[in-house]
Amino acid sequence: MLLTQEITNLERFIVKSPLGSDQFWSDWQSKSGEIVITKAAIKRALRLYSNELSNEEILKLSSLLEAYKEISNYLELLRQTALKIKGVEAPNWDIFDGLESENGEEEDNL
Repeated sequence: MLLTQEITNLERFIVKSPLGSDQFWSDWQSKSGEIVITKAAIKRALRLYSNELSNEEILKLSSLLEAYKEISNYLELLRQTALKIKGVEAPNWDIFDGLESENGEEEDNL
């Protein structure tokens, strides 16, 4: 039951448009933006309110952050694949890592 609920909650991040199409990039940008904002909100909540949160709430937020990191990896893989289809190589560059390092944060700062 819980697994089904989790899958349903995360299904909205699946990009169903054909790779490289205009609709793909629109969907990808929307989902990527949501992930970046959500990860930032979770990190901020953990940093600012850790004294007010119960251990269960901290564990839940940390687990949620890990799930969003995995979704970031999925979206990055799609982006790289779509670029390769167009003949564009972007080795060793991950948009999500770039955004996080701009904020001066490490990936595993928790």
